[in-house]
Amino acid sequence: MNFSNLAGQQELRLVLGRALVENKISHAILFTGPSGSGKKSWGKILARSILCSNRSESGPCMECISCRSFLNGNHPDYFYLEPGGRKIKIEQLRAIRDSFYLSGGRKVCLIDQAERMTAEASSSLLKILEDPPADMHFILLAEQPRLLFDTILSRCQRYKLNPLSCAQITELLMSNKGTTAGKAALLGRISGGLPGYAYRLADDERFEERYEEAKAAAWNLASGCDSTKKLLSLAASMSDREDLVEFLELVCLIYRDWLVQSLGRGKEVPQHTIQPFAHQAGKSPFPFGLEEAIMIINTVINEMMTTNVNRRLLLEKTLILLQRRLSQCPGLSESASGRLERHTTSSLP
Repeated sequence: MNFSNLAGQQELRLVLGRALVENKISHAILFTGPSGSGKKSWGKILARSILCSNRSESGPCMECISCRSFLNGNHPDYFYLEPGGRKIKIEQLRAIRDSFYLSGGRKVCLIDQAERMTAEASSSLLKILEDPPADMHFILLAEQPRLLFDTILSRCQRYKLNPLSCAQITELLMSNKGTTAGKAALLGRISGGLPGYAYRLADDERFEERYEEAKAAAWNLASGCDSTKKLLSLAASMSDREDLVEFLELVCLIYRDWLVQSLGRGKEVPQHTIQPFAHQAGKSPFPFGLEEAIMIINTVINEMMTTNVNRRLLLEKTLILLQRRLSQCPGLSESASGRLERHTTSSLP
C-alpha cells in the first residue's frame, strides 16, 4: 500500500511526495484529526516510505528488502509506541531510546495517541527532539494535539487530516469492503467523512437492526403517543446500550433527512426514511421542531462523550423534551401517528 491507496487529502499527498523525493522530510511530523480519520494509515505509509530504498512520490516501492521487512512486522529500524493502558509511559520510551542512536541508516518511531504521553515521557521525547539523532524521524499521531507540550508542537511539521466526502467514503466501502451501493451511501453519510468509522460500521453485524430501531424510536417520539412512564422505561433501557452514541447519531440523521424533505429537498436523502410523510413536503410547519430535535440530540451526544454525566438521567430529560417539542409540530406528529396506526413498531431493547 502507498499514498495512491488512500482516499482524499490531495494536498497532503503532494506535499509528502515532494518531500520524499527531495529528501526533505522533517525529523518530527504530527498528523492530527479525529478518531477514524486515517492518521495511522498515513503515518504507517510515511514511515514505510522513509525507510524504503526506492521511494517515490507515491510512497514506498513495496518490493525492496526494507518494504518487505516492514510488511512482515520485523523491520529493525521501525519503532512503534502506543499507550500501555491509559498512558504512554516513560519506561516504554526508555526501552527503545538507545536504539535511536545506533548507526546504520534511517530510523522511524511512530507514536500513536501521542497526546497520552505522561509528562515524564513527553519531557524525554522533547530532549530527543531538541537534538535528534542523525537520520531519525518521529511521526506523532494525535486526536487532541492541544494536550501535547507546546515545545513538542513547535518542533513538529503539522498536518491535519480533513474529512472525506460522502462520495469518497461510499467508493471506499464499495471497493474495499464490497458493501452494497445503498448501504455504502448511508454509511458514508453517517461516518462524518471518517473512513475508519465507516469501516467499523460496515463490519458491524447489528447495523441494519440498529438502523431500524432508530427509525422506530424517531417515529415514536414524533407521534407523541408514549406516556411519561414509558419514556422513563425507555431511557433506562437505552442507558445500558454499549452503542448508545451510534444509536443517537442514527436518530439524529433520520431527523435530518426528514428536515431536508420538509424543505422540499427530498432528492438528497434516501426515500425509505422519508416516504411515510413525503406527501407533506412543502406543507408541514414542522422544520423548526426538527431543527431543535437535531440540536438537542447533538448536545446530548457531546455531553456523553466529554463528561461523566449520568446517562439515564440525561436520557430521561432528553426523551421527554424531544417528544414534547416534536408533538407540538402538527404536520410531523399527525404523519407519525398515522404511520404508527398502520404499522406495528417494536420498542427499543
